[in-house]
Amino acid sequence: MHSLPREVRVDLEYDSPMPRVTPEPRLWKNIVSALNEMDADELRSLVHDLYKLAPENRAFLASWIGDEDAPAELLQGYKAKITAQFFTRGKPRINGGCDLALCRRLIKEYRRVTTAPEMAAGFDLYGTIDLSLHYVEIGTAYLNEVGWEGAQPYDSIGAVVGELTELCQHKGGRKWAAAFLPRVRAVAEAGQGFGYGYSDELECMREVFEKMAAAFERGRAKRSE
Repeated sequence: MHSLPREVRVDLEYDSPMPRVTPEPRLWKNIVSALNEMDADELRSLVHDLYKLAPENRAFLASWIGDEDAPAELLQGYKAKITAQFFTRGKPRINGGCDLALCRRLIKEYRRVTTAPEMAAGFDLYGTIDLSLHYVEIGTAYLNEVGWEGAQPYDSIGAVVGELTELCQHKGGRKWAAAFLPRVRAVAEAGQGFGYGYSDELECMREVFEKMAAAFERGRAKRSE
């Protein structure tokens, strides 16, 4: 087994059952009906209760009012939820957990809730790359420690590797390539020797991040001449 890259050793203390990310349509219809019956004071009280209920709620509301620190707090909550699918109390889950579909939904959900017209990419591109790479790092660390029979985890994590490669080549993502390059190199190293084409996908991601980082630096140097 490979040693884990330093960047993968994150907080592994989150251990909580996960709700559905998207509510049932019927449930939301009932919620809307109840909200329509509430006055302003009742609505403020409800929002306050939601604010107190969870840090993710506080971060979301802070982002909604334009608090510049909100995305960072929100991102940490999403990272913790992904980590919890693979590790609990610092140890890999052996029996149960590892909801790969949930991890991918969380990444999509983060992108959706950070969508804002004032952002260059229309959403928090930096945070989306960070969260996606976190899933790849944690998943690779788990595969190194525990292993997994079958193609399922390699296909799921590999799909996010492909998305990361595309995000890096996004016009707004190129400038972040160098910032993430050490982590990308570390996880590509940690993922050597895996089957199902996963190692090749990691290597391809590394090459693209290196290429985009170098191209951005050349462009910046040219502009400064």
